[in-house]
Amino acid sequence: MMTQLAPGFHVRPGRAVDVSAYDQFTGRWSRLFVPLVLGAADVQPGDRVLDMCTGTGEAAVAIVPVIGASGQLIGADIAPAMLESARDRLKQQAFLPVAADG
Repeated sequence: MMTQLAPGFHVRPGRAVDVSAYDQFTGRWSRLFVPLVLGAADVQPGDRVLDMCTGTGEAAVAIVPVIGASGQLIGADIAPAMLESARDRLKQQAFLPVAADG
């Protein structure tokens, strides 16, 4: 059985992530609701946060400024290519990408 996935969501190792496709389907929603989730969770500087299915790091981009340099953000994703893309976007020491199945 073959499953068709939206472009950029899951890619084979060694292939580039289509960041624009991910942003079109998922990233834009993260920009809308992640700030609300951070507020509701009362995330503060120095907190440790787990971002499951971090993808290209869209939510992480909003989280890192809130937790600051003293915080830690673990960005987990099943696709190594997505983690590479997130790492390219987030060069802060607070961000730790981890390959994991959510």
